[in-house]
Amino acid sequence: MTERAIELHWGMQNVVVGLPEQLRACMAIPKHSEPLKNVEKAILSALSSSTGTSLQAVSKGATRVLIIVSDRTRVTGVKQYLPPLVRFLTDCGIREEGIEILVANGTHSRSGRERLGEFLSAGIVEKFRVSEHDCTDDASHFHAGRTTRGTEVYLNKKVAEADLLILTGSIGFHYFAGFRGGRKSILPGVAAFSSISANHRLTIQGEKGFHPLCKNASLDGNPVHEDMLESLEMIPTSFLFNTIVNENREILDVFAGDPVKAHLEGCDKFRQEAEVPIDEKADCAVVSCGGYPKDSTLIQSHKAVENVSSALKEGGSMVVLARCEDGIGSDTLLSWFAEKGPAQVRRRLASHYTLHGHTALSMMEKARLFRIYLVSDLSDEVVRSAGFFPVRSAEEAFREMLDGKTADVSTLVFPEGSETLAVEGR
Repeated sequence: MTERAIELHWGMQNVVVGLPEQLRACMAIPKHSEPLKNVEKAILSALSSSTGTSLQAVSKGATRVLIIVSDRTRVTGVKQYLPPLVRFLTDCGIREEGIEILVANGTHSRSGRERLGEFLSAGIVEKFRVSEHDCTDDASHFHAGRTTRGTEVYLNKKVAEADLLILTGSIGFHYFAGFRGGRKSILPGVAAFSSISANHRLTIQGEKGFHPLCKNASLDGNPVHEDMLESLEMIPTSFLFNTIVNENREILDVFAGDPVKAHLEGCDKFRQEAEVPIDEKADCAVVSCGGYPKDSTLIQSHKAVENVSSALKEGGSMVVLARCEDGIGSDTLLSWFAEKGPAQVRRRLASHYTLHGHTALSMMEKARLFRIYLVSDLSDEVVRSAGFFPVRSAEEAFREMLDGKTADVSTLVFPEGSETLAVEGR
């Protein structure tokens, strides 16, 4: 018998989850503002009265404009904001043939023209020059400079060829850079693999493990964030356009202007809305990453596990709905799980850092603190190698979790685990 049924995102579909009566459940939902009623009007208004600088001013005299957009793994509202953004540029005197779009893939695989048409729109792909960044193509990069922390910054050559860069994307929590958006369009967005690795390596403090300030919602003193910020000083004139988007892919707010000031403004707004206060940690958490693309791979899905972990008692259970229809998300992740525990992974990372090693470490640490059930399309072998427990449904996890228990189980339900951060005692 169930007390209630809830509908949660899983991949590209919704599933109904029956919560047993024994689960004393509360919903953990961000208090976002209502979706913009007139998206185009709001975008044009933000572009006209932006923070710290104006698009009219920075575009004056420009003939080659490069718009950097996030790849398909990010929900940004790009189909909605690109047309009015382009129109605003042409109204400022930029010719359409002088506008180019670069997809900031970071280390992710390229989409290909058909999928570009799906997430950017076929009209945009047909009308403008659109290319995808490849972090492994050394011939396509130039040396932009060196940060004070020693990161040699190599960027896509198209960055140097432009008179004006427009950095677009969405703002949300990031488990070691603090927040998404802003400077991440450049590093890691359009950077070389070596530069991305050097930057991400700053998450690790030798054998001590994670740097204490490399975490969600943390910017001040965060070495990864500060290293990324320095990359902005190495590029041509730039302008920021970032969004906040809800679970239904509706744009809630837009931020435009100086890449640092406007991004910080957006981060403050997102934090106010997406941090959920809780009185105490729960025995159980039921988590949806938010559907595709937030649960497209194991690596993407892990971000929800990281966010929700702050709301769970040590030894508690986490039931994660993450379809992972695009697989693991890395060719190297599984090799880290073969190590004999987190301590050995920390030693290996200290001596020979590789990308996603810190993600594996985070997963291993969470698997030791909590019992994590994963509802996915991944093989049982892969799920078990990460230290998680494979189940075919949330209900199967509940049956196993509650077997032999009679007391009520305090439970938090996160419909948008990737975009929600529980904060105890607020």
